[in-house]
Amino acid sequence: MSILKKYVVLLLFLLLSACSDDSVGNPSVSTAPPTTEEEKPEEIIEEPEEVVEEPELEPVQFSNFFLQDGVTAKYLGEGNEYASYLARTQWHNDYTVSIYEDNGGTTLLRTYRISDESIDLIQEQGEFYDEFNPTNEELQALPKLSTFLKLPLETGVSFDGWEIVSVDETVDTPFQTFDQVIVLEKTDDSGAIQRKYIVEEYGEIKREFIMNEEDNEFIVTSTLESVD
Repeated sequence: MSILKKYVVLLLFLLLSACSDDSVGNPSVSTAPPTTEEEKPEEIIEEPEEVVEEPELEPVQFSNFFLQDGVTAKYLGEGNEYASYLARTQWHNDYTVSIYEDNGGTTLLRTYRISDESIDLIQEQGEFYDEFNPTNEELQALPKLSTFLKLPLETGVSFDGWEIVSVDETVDTPFQTFDQVIVLEKTDDSGAIQRKYIVEEYGEIKREFIMNEEDNEFIVTSTLESVD
């Protein structure tokens, strides 16, 4: 080989070596695989809470706390000869009603006025043996004497010395067993306890009078026996 050819081969070898060294040592050239974007956790979508709507309570219709016109209820009495009685219902109009109570010794007339908020006693007469047939104007003129029942129908509500002590009592009577009975209680100055048990469609289904005398309990009850 001539000197010129040896020189050309040597020059090419040096050039190839230089290119190889540059590709290895150059930090800008990377042989690592490209990095991928960091994986994100799946987004948790919360389901909206189901809203349970409470059923609307029907408004109290106090006219439902009386028997129909002309109906007579019989009450069985215990503890006193006059505890048994007959109660006849007479409606004067849509919001006024009278009850005739005949206990065999006398007849007592009670008249009630009904509103959206209460049942009010507007007349009470003993020894009443006639028929009470007033005009609407005369009924409107009668003043309130006391309250028989009023809203709200909740335990602890008080009016005219009476207190609602229960609104869901179960009461057994000779006529039938009643549920959701409202119980009113009153204690007088002597310590005697009176209770009235009231339910829709029938009104007063039971009365109790309890008194303690010299460690002896004296109880008088009148309980619904039949409806005619």
